[in-house]
Amino acid sequence: MQNRKFFIGIAISIALLILFLTTSDLMRMLKSLGTANYLYVGPAVIVYLLSLLFRTIRWQLMMEHIRPISITSLYPVVIIGYMANNLLPFRIGEIVRTYYLNQREGVSQTSALASILVERVLDAMTLLLFVGIVAQFAPLETLTNGLSEWVGVPPLLLIVCFSVPFILSMALLMLIASQPTTAKHTIPLLAGLVSNRLAQKVSNLVELFIIGLTPLSHPGTLTKLLVLSMPIWLLESILFLFIAYSFDINTVYKTFNDMLMAMIVVTSVSNIGSSIPAAPGGIGLFEIVTRETLVLLPFGDIQRPIAAAFATVTHATLLIPVIVIGQVLLWKQHVSLKMISLNSLKFFQQSSDSNGGTK
Repeated sequence: MQNRKFFIGIAISIALLILFLTTSDLMRMLKSLGTANYLYVGPAVIVYLLSLLFRTIRWQLMMEHIRPISITSLYPVVIIGYMANNLLPFRIGEIVRTYYLNQREGVSQTSALASILVERVLDAMTLLLFVGIVAQFAPLETLTNGLSEWVGVPPLLLIVCFSVPFILSMALLMLIASQPTTAKHTIPLLAGLVSNRLAQKVSNLVELFIIGLTPLSHPGTLTKLLVLSMPIWLLESILFLFIAYSFDINTVYKTFNDMLMAMIVVTSVSNIGSSIPAAPGGIGLFEIVTRETLVLLPFGDIQRPIAAAFATVTHATLLIPVIVIGQVLLWKQHVSLKMISLNSLKFFQQSSDSNGGTK
């Protein structure tokens, strides 16, 4: 089953990459890649690693009520989790990250997974906020209409699909966190409507899962988490900005503010749009969404081959350094990605049948 999922993920990536390449002017894209100034990639990598540090600080705050963990201990866990996500389909890296944390710090895998779910929803809410702020200064109708035409759905439905699931997810998680006793009884009952076996599994996990959501029940902690989410995505937007300079995209915009707003929107839409947990690292889907967003933005007229080259280098900058650093961290411990991913899946399966992954 695990091999089948892996190959399905790879097949999805290949199909999306073929779509990306066949809808780009490949020769002009390659020309843009050949003439780019890659000196900007170095600062972009540093900025991205700094954004991962802020992710670590935010995760540390989420885990504080379970177990205080130092930044130096948690940062490698984050790197290895992202490396696994970049190489494995269906966001298996999230399971790898919780397993690695469990083995190093003894934190329940289920509670850690709940905190990662909160992370993802916070990320989406922050990105939606960024788009909303930029929309107050610039009309984004051309972007909405262009993306809706690309995917073949009405603009309003596209906006709903981009935003409502994350808003409802945040509301649901906050409700569960604020009403833990009710959730402990209600969730297994709802699972029992599907099957008794599922109800048993859920009842084993629900308490530990709710523990992972505890920060959402404290307004002060939730505010801190939202504030920490801002530099994470502003720094990633600066990564996009550096790569834009690599392709002289800055010459297209009238002002630096226009360029910065464009990069914030591209960062936001590309990350939300490529968040479907299928292809490893979102390969293929990220390139398509990033390219089309950059082309359709009203701030400047970017040609599709240049936008395609930009999307390719941006994604490589996001993926390759983390993969290399994560692999070095595993090598130092004489552990392979295959070993840790298989162990994490087995451990999570066993813990869901027993006590939720406590040590």
